[in-house]
Amino acid sequence: MSAKSEELEGLRDGEPVDGGPGGSGDGGAADAVPQDVAEETARAVAEASGEDAGSGSGSGAEPGSGSGGKPTGGSDGSDGSDGSDGGAAGDEPAGSGPSGANDPDTVDPDADTVDHKVFPARRERHTPLYGRGKRILPWKHKARLAPPQRRRRKIIVRSLWGCVLVVCGTIGWSIAGALTSPGTDTVQARLAEWGRDHGLGGVVSTLEKWQYDLDPPKKGGAVDARQFSDLGPTTAPNAAAPTKPAKSGAPGGKPGATPSPAADVIAMQPRMPAPAGLTLEPGEGVFQVAVQTPDGQPVVQVARIRPDAEYTDVAADVAWIDQKHSRYVLHPGHEGDLNKTVTTVPNQIDGDARPGLIALFNGGFKISESHGGYYDHGILAAPLVDGAASEVIFKDGHMAVGMWGRDYSLQKNPEIVSVRQNLRLMVDNGQVVPYINDSSNWGRSDHGSAAVWRSGVGVTATGDIVWVGGNKLTAPSLARLLKDAGAVRGMQLDINLRWADFQYFPAHDGNPDNSKLYEDFLQGPNKFFVNSTKDFMAVYLR
Repeated sequence: MSAKSEELEGLRDGEPVDGGPGGSGDGGAADAVPQDVAEETARAVAEASGEDAGSGSGSGAEPGSGSGGKPTGGSDGSDGSDGSDGGAAGDEPAGSGPSGANDPDTVDPDADTVDHKVFPARRERHTPLYGRGKRILPWKHKARLAPPQRRRRKIIVRSLWGCVLVVCGTIGWSIAGALTSPGTDTVQARLAEWGRDHGLGGVVSTLEKWQYDLDPPKKGGAVDARQFSDLGPTTAPNAAAPTKPAKSGAPGGKPGATPSPAADVIAMQPRMPAPAGLTLEPGEGVFQVAVQTPDGQPVVQVARIRPDAEYTDVAADVAWIDQKHSRYVLHPGHEGDLNKTVTTVPNQIDGDARPGLIALFNGGFKISESHGGYYDHGILAAPLVDGAASEVIFKDGHMAVGMWGRDYSLQKNPEIVSVRQNLRLMVDNGQVVPYINDSSNWGRSDHGSAAVWRSGVGVTATGDIVWVGGNKLTAPSLARLLKDAGAVRGMQLDINLRWADFQYFPAHDGNPDNSKLYEDFLQGPNKFFVNSTKDFMAVYLR
């Protein structure tokens, strides 16, 4: 067996590398070789045995000679034991000689590691942060850091955690404030509006779209025919009152004009036409009296009709309000602190304002999303936009709907006291607008093609007001319903999250407990009576 083989065999048996009789190194009793080192040694011995078979007659230095040199097996057959070729004997550790310094087969028992060509460089670590053979985190393990580096890392990590806690705490405090704010809005509505208030409108819109795509409204189906006649506390018109057509507009029938006080007879509205592809069921589209004047005139009339031939399992609600017996007041909501800017009217119906109240209905989009402005009694809460669809209220209390800058403006109509803008007109000159199918005009979250809760308001040729709202309405179907209800100009109001609300009060007392909820309110009957989040319109008996 060659000298190299004997040396490796000694290592495998636990013998010291330089502890032989000829060596005086400082490793007299070497520690036992680890198991993985022993296995590698066995493989090296097998390889060395193969080398011995073809090594010739030359022999290397004897093990334990302390020479530390590489066994060379000189050509003259000498054993090299005098150390003249392998380096000086004595205290030098094995492998420290001139030729042994770079020898890959030499082992140093005092070193932490051995040459990788013979033994593994280091047992691979396996911790939760460092996988076996792979670094998971982008920084070194703390065991490999010097004390100053550890201190710096601790400072950085604690600072980052502090920032995270501050940000999370601030967001949590803000959300908690939104969830506990006054009003009757649902948790979903509060979170959605909080997101839009804090620059997350795109995220909210995306989530709403995902929700809609995952659970789209079902098409087809049938609606309970009782819905068409069961409209709450409705009565027949006063038998003593003639039913000739009303003359509630000014001469010439200009829409939005002040109603003539001479016209004191209110006729029942004609039955609405059937949507394309449908045949009206008994009672469908027929108006009934919801609120009467003291002398029995039908000042508020309501009807119910399916929106189109695609979504036939729902019915939309239609309300018609005579203007010669009604007046309108625009109330701000606390959303976006609108009620702190507009202080002329409260953001709720107070107790002293309930007498004479006959109807309430919702406002429009959040002002920042409406592409329009808000004006009330000389206070410009948001700039008015030319071309925007607008609800306009005049000093005498009557209301109109039109395009700002074309139909109405503060310069042309100084008697205007309130303006609420929202998107663009969807009915103009008695016709659905040509751009109705451009969904980008009707809301970022649901657009115009989605069948969701929607609402709209319009003015008839005689100056009366019509309101339409319901579920599974698209922008085109809402526009068609406004047109069929008699609107010559109409606009979309709020959509989604059940913001489409109409409430009427047959007793004129504004008591939400005794009123007819013409929509099955998600927020409850007190929505407009306790710090309303959204702006809304109140209708009083003139």
